[in-house]
Amino acid sequence: MNNKKDHFRAPVQDAFRRKTPFSQLLEHMGKVRECIDLLGDGLIRYYQGDYKNFSELTKKVSKIEYEADLIKRNLRNHLPTSLFMPVDKGKFMWALREQDAILDHAENLVIMLDMRHTKIPKELQGVFIEHAKLVMKTVDAMEDAVGNIRDLVETSFVKREREQTKQFIYKVHEYEWKSDQKKFELRKGIYKLEKKLDPMDVYHLLRISGWVDDIADHAENVADWLRAMIAK
Repeated sequence: MNNKKDHFRAPVQDAFRRKTPFSQLLEHMGKVRECIDLLGDGLIRYYQGDYKNFSELTKKVSKIEYEADLIKRNLRNHLPTSLFMPVDKGKFMWALREQDAILDHAENLVIMLDMRHTKIPKELQGVFIEHAKLVMKTVDAMEDAVGNIRDLVETSFVKREREQTKQFIYKVHEYEWKSDQKKFELRKGIYKLEKKLDPMDVYHLLRISGWVDDIADHAENVADWLRAMIAK
């Protein structure tokens, strides 16, 4: 009999949790994860000169960005006055906007790349790929940190959970720093080849490196919000 009651109680509890602001933040994060998985693979193929099906990738990324926007709007329209957390409404929405900025940059990036297939010089392909992987790892680490919110809430910010979150945040900063260093390396390589390249190619290569790196910057901003939250 008790098992039967639990069976019927669980869906109600799950529905309640899905409606909480932090559950919706995690749902939005799931869309970020879905997008970044596609983008990472697509960038590597693009850097290697494989533009096949890139237009299809662009459509998929745009669809995910739209779905994430629906989650963001729903959360924004139904956000309670009090979050019962050591963070105010404005800062919570700022974190959501930073997550959303990752999706916006991903969409703008693939649209730009699809408009003009800029060939990556063979001398720079390896560095471009390494940079992309570091940026994706930055987002991966951010996802781990954001995903730990539920544990933080359910344990009332106990020391062990706080320390675990701090480790995730540290990883975000570490990968973001490494991606910055790799960006400087590849830009140095671009300028080294400047005289051999078409001026528009130089412009687009620099733009690509910057737009990809912006994704890591926004991931770091989300991590900074988490750090401020658990420091209170």
